[in-house]
Amino acid sequence: MGASRRWRRVAALLVAAVLGLGAAPGPPPPDGRVLDELLVPRAAPDLPGTTYREFTTTLPDPRGGPITGDVVEVDLTSPAVRVDLLTPPVVAAVATVPDLAGRADAVAAVNGGFFDQGGTGAPVGVQIVDGALRSSGVPRGRRPAPPPPPGEDPDTVVGVDADGRAHLARVTQRARAVAGDREVTLAGLDGYAVPVDGVGVFDAAWGDADRGRTTCGSDTDPGAPCSAETLEVRIARGRVVAVGPPGAGRLPDGTLALVGRERGARALRGLTVGTAVRVERTVLAVGSPPLRAAVGVLPLARDGRVLTGLQDTERAPRTAVGLSADGRRLWLVTVDGRAEASIGTTLAELGRLLTDLGAPTAASLDGGGSTTMVRRGRDEDLAVVNSPAADPLRAVTDALAVLPG
Repeated sequence: MGASRRWRRVAALLVAAVLGLGAAPGPPPPDGRVLDELLVPRAAPDLPGTTYREFTTTLPDPRGGPITGDVVEVDLTSPAVRVDLLTPPVVAAVATVPDLAGRADAVAAVNGGFFDQGGTGAPVGVQIVDGALRSSGVPRGRRPAPPPPPGEDPDTVVGVDADGRAHLARVTQRARAVAGDREVTLAGLDGYAVPVDGVGVFDAAWGDADRGRTTCGSDTDPGAPCSAETLEVRIARGRVVAVGPPGAGRLPDGTLALVGRERGARALRGLTVGTAVRVERTVLAVGSPPLRAAVGVLPLARDGRVLTGLQDTERAPRTAVGLSADGRRLWLVTVDGRAEASIGTTLAELGRLLTDLGAPTAASLDGGGSTTMVRRGRDEDLAVVNSPAADPLRAVTDALAVLPG
């Protein structure tokens, strides 16, 4: 699918050049811009609330070359559409973007955040679904993603609030388990890496992946040995119901598993079967109202300015999201890469591309072989519209989608 799409796009650009339509990559755009030209779409008419375009440009430096990509612009004031985060049934699982979008009858969708590829499939960063924290991410050193620019928080998200307005925000969470006069600080929810000396929390949404595996590696090295000191305490109906090594298999609804390692495991000792335990968690979106849906991102631009310190050496396929200043307009963008027809962009170039498109706020989602965009035109089936680098399509942890209102 990806290869045929790529050749169709190359052929279209060549035909446009012959016809003098200005669609083929030409000289680099002036004044440091990245975007050259938005093309008139050759696909079916857009559904209400969305505008789909392809774009093309030529990157100017000695390593430069052509890039092609796709953009869906979403009018969040339209009652015909809404933005949501689509996920597999459990956290530790993956699915392709067409599968996720097809099950939700999406109008358009792109792959979402970075994830534990080749492992559990769980997300690297925060997931919020239906207003509730689904996963809180893992230690910074265990994230297979580019580091955020200086001054930016790794737990930054793009999300939408209850009114449908989009935000670039930071999510914080505090959690503890209280048993009488004892208090145990808890780390992330349904994360694939429990912090060294910490206690992670798992519920039924995690799925059946081995929870013991989450105690392997260190906070900076996924290849480090598994912890030699672990303990799992299961809690149901406010009381401890089981104590032992970390288990596998899906937890019953309403049951929590506290998984500790090193000092975290020692802190859980003494919580014996029958002990009353209260688990408390506070989740705050800093810089926005409470979010109905959110996905972890890497910030690229704020207030129309590309952030300093972004990776500017490696070009690859990219997926990004842009926001208007008032949060009423959203851009979903993919850039093809690793092909003669499109070399991809660096993260710094991606940030400039989003601001060229008109988005003053922008962030990167997962890229490379994950980069996928699907779209449904009027009276048209859902289809992949970019040229994915992975064939077959890579299964991913989530998808940022436009759904019928």
